[in-house]
Amino acid sequence: MNTLRPWTRSWLICLLIVAGCGREAPAPPPAATSAPAAPTQPSVQPTLAAAPATPSAAIAAAVANPARPPADVERDADRKPAETLAFFDVKPGQTVLELVAGGGYFTELLSRTVGDTGRVIATREAPERIANGRLPNVTATADQDWGLPPNSADIAFTALNYHDLINLKVDRTKLLAGIFSALKPGGLFAVIDHAAEAGSGTRDVGTLHRVDQAAVVSEIEAAGFEFVASGDLLRNPNDTHTLAVFDPAIRGKTDCFVLKFRKPVASSTAGGA
Repeated sequence: MNTLRPWTRSWLICLLIVAGCGREAPAPPPAATSAPAAPTQPSVQPTLAAAPATPSAAIAAAVANPARPPADVERDADRKPAETLAFFDVKPGQTVLELVAGGGYFTELLSRTVGDTGRVIATREAPERIANGRLPNVTATADQDWGLPPNSADIAFTALNYHDLINLKVDRTKLLAGIFSALKPGGLFAVIDHAAEAGSGTRDVGTLHRVDQAAVVSEIEAAGFEFVASGDLLRNPNDTHTLAVFDPAIRGKTDCFVLKFRKPVASSTAGGA
């Protein structure tokens, strides 16, 4: 189980500063007191791109579900939810750990895709998203203890938050080891975030709320995960990577990388970090 320390008052003040860097304002990431040194000038930008996947009937039904909030549906043109969930091969019956769920846009889609036989365990979930049992297969969980036995989750998923983990100096060695432990051998780690200038490393995490794809890949690989592929479905070639992600000129339309990692099939609970 994950043993991350609880938030202190100072972390909450920091989060008021960085809130709003996603297409919807995300809730704060899990806290810790130290972070590994991330590469600042990666020499190689990962280019292992995967072909677009065809959304399954379960994914299509989740996206088309009339119970989805209208505000969510309005975001679909930018977020491409069917293609995104297909890229990560989300299926009925799976167990998904969603890290920093925020407003719950993806929580709703994950919940409806995995269905009655699956479940979503979400940290930092907006209470209104799951109020009155509207998504009964979703469990809001604490940062410190996800309630997941080792080797039990099919997918770990986080969208538009990894740069904040770096910016707020979360202990990512511990966090990634916890994710690695929770995933089944062969389980996937899905990471979506705002792209920074290639070669910039972690330079822009606190100013523009962006991070270089190569820096993220390097850090997650160092934790024992295999880099499977990147997806181009949320790329925007017109984004110059020079504006903060909440600038009105680019908000909601940033160039985003979509990364798929895998816990090696031969692995059990121990990570490489």
